[in-house]
Amino acid sequence: MNGRGTLTHPSGAFYSGLFRDNMYHGKGTYRFPDGTEYTGTFNNNRFEGEGVFTDSRGLVWRGMFHNKAALGLKLKVNV
Repeated sequence: MNGRGTLTHPSGAFYSGLFRDNMYHGKGTYRFPDGTEYTGTFNNNRFEGEGVFTDSRGLVWRGMFHNKAALGLKLKVNV
């Protein structure tokens, strides 16, 4: 698959965004079964570049991601 699309996993996880060669690649949103969500840039199915990660408690983390690692994230607490 190439281009924009959506994919729902049997686990309940969900991805909506750009694909390249059947992988998440470019801008998109991935939602885990527990409600945790990442919106940002993907490179070959990995978080890569600027993104926003919202955990299952609603805490929002913004920053740069590289190969699933988070570099210099800033926490924004939803009050």
